[in-house]
Amino acid sequence: MEFDAPTFATSVLSQDLSKPIVATAALAPGQVIFAEVASIVSAGGYSDDESHEPDCDDDDCGGCCEVDNEHDGTQLDADDLAAVSPYVAEHYDALGATCDSLAALTSVDKRKTLFKLLHMAANDVSSPLITSLLALDVSANHHLSASMDAAKALRASHAGLIPSVLSDDQVAHVIAVLNKHSIPLEEVDAVGLFVVVPKLKHSCEPNAAYTDSGDAIYVTAIRPIAVGDAITVDFFDSFYMTVADRAQVFQEEGEPPCGCSVCNGTAPDKSRSFRCQVAGCDGIVHPTNAVFECTKCHATWTDATIAAAEAEEKALTSDLDNTENFGQLDAILKSSKLHLYHHIFYTVMQVLSEENVVDISDDVALSILTRQIDALNYVVPFAHSEKVSLYDSIAQAHIALGDIAKAADAYACALAVCHVVFGSDSKTTQLFATLASNTPKSVDEIPAAYGLEWIDDPHDFA
Repeated sequence: MEFDAPTFATSVLSQDLSKPIVATAALAPGQVIFAEVASIVSAGGYSDDESHEPDCDDDDCGGCCEVDNEHDGTQLDADDLAAVSPYVAEHYDALGATCDSLAALTSVDKRKTLFKLLHMAANDVSSPLITSLLALDVSANHHLSASMDAAKALRASHAGLIPSVLSDDQVAHVIAVLNKHSIPLEEVDAVGLFVVVPKLKHSCEPNAAYTDSGDAIYVTAIRPIAVGDAITVDFFDSFYMTVADRAQVFQEEGEPPCGCSVCNGTAPDKSRSFRCQVAGCDGIVHPTNAVFECTKCHATWTDATIAAAEAEEKALTSDLDNTENFGQLDAILKSSKLHLYHHIFYTVMQVLSEENVVDISDDVALSILTRQIDALNYVVPFAHSEKVSLYDSIAQAHIALGDIAKAADAYACALAVCHVVFGSDSKTTQLFATLASNTPKSVDEIPAAYGLEWIDDPHDFA
């Protein structure tokens, strides 16, 4: 952890993990509620975030750099070897081959964590962590059947792996817990096993946010939370998903339906934004359940109008895959029934920004970024870390264009979000406090302001 924070045990939260975790005292936005250090951390190896191709010969490819590393995370490092049994150390490759065929254990990081837990149980089955994991309720866990298959297969294929003190049911229980309680830790490029954080309730309109910091996660209130309120976070990055997409994710993850106002149909789905068809009205139409209503003139759409709009949604989903630049996107926007804030356009803007970052001018980049932040602020009315990234990019675009005052304003907007999402003591919040008060005056000053250095090209720094 980068700063001191209450532990779960010392927090103002209910302590019974068999029930929803609720506040026992009022919490204010920006208040760090608690932090939890991962019980076990395991690396899982190369992730295809760099779109790496096996036959790539690009010297600057980040994916190649990952693959070329001596320790790519898929093997056991010194820390792993100290935490697993001699059997695992000797038969690791064979164990991996077995796990590759088991649906519940295809993830390298999770199987490493399992091996560590089995060794811990062999030494002391009553250890606090093993006891805590076995006490967690997995009755509704949709991984349970696959977990039982994995437990039986491992015992049959590798008798020296599973200690006799654990039954197949208990091993299956632990595997099911791993699939629910493992959370990625970006800073250390690994996955952590957490007992408490995954017990928080999911909501697409959360009152809290969670942030990883080294091998820990801390939870911050992003709205006022009253005594008795359940602490909720967005576990599935559902902030710009449609109601239908959210429901599909919950089904795939074995999660109960979300009870937020959008998911339960009492508030409009703003991720589906359409232009009002009434002459002279510039309002935005959203569906609330099956009713499509304008937010300005309150006109509702007929079944025929809805069908036409939904047909365009389907057509654009495939047509926009072939959109190569922002000029083409603008041409589509002019004649579309869909509003700029529609999730389809937001996703396309993200993709085009990433693919054309080197080719577009600073003023075009600023225009696109401004559209994105306007859309995000409209669809997601609460503080969110994605807004920090956009305001940061907007500030840098203003610096490139020589408008330092507007850059400072953008940094100030990022700072305001940071205070709520990350808390005042976060290193990210402190960075943006410095950037807002001492804004770089030129592109050349940007790297030093972030504590970075130029690499080769003056547009690349790390």
